Amino acid sequence: MESEFEKKHGIMDTPLPVILDEIETAAADARKAAEEARLAGEKAAEDVMKRLRKLFMKMAKDITEELGDTKK
Repeated sequence: MESEFEKKHGIMDTPLPVILDEIETAAADARKAAEEARLAGEKAAEDVMKRLRKLFMKMAKDITEELGDTKK
């Protein structure tokens, strides 16, 4: 008859090489997810910078036009 411990913890029936392979696969998946998250963050930062550049260029144009109007 199986002990209560063995019933609750089926991992004890799994060979160590299989467990290590599963860990290696999980680690590879985590590295891939981290890389995807990093790339997404970089893309988001680029998008924000483009929007800021556009905003500052508009502000500079508006200020330049306003200063030009006051000189006349």
